[in-house]
Amino acid sequence: MELKKIPLQDWAERHFDPPPSIRTLRSWARRGRIAPAPELVGREYRVREDAAYVPPQRPLRVQPVVVLESEDPVVNDIIASGKTKERRQA
Repeated sequence: MELKKIPLQDWAERHFDPPPSIRTLRSWARRGRIAPAPELVGREYRVREDAAYVPPQRPLRVQPVVVLESEDPVVNDIIASGKTKERRQA
């Protein structure tokens, strides 16, 4: 027997205090952040009573390493030191 489906706002009131806005709930439904996925019935999302919020999986961000080289040894020294400007004293 399939569990009863309830309006998204009612589900949020049971699982969150205070519940997120309906705009946030609809965004979660579209982005797959509620499992099992809510069903759009007419203009209203309906979700199983036992559904749960699924936090987004954030990918590991790794900064690319850029190696610059120049024919000018002064430019290479600046790049190696990590400094781009020399501070002037007024």
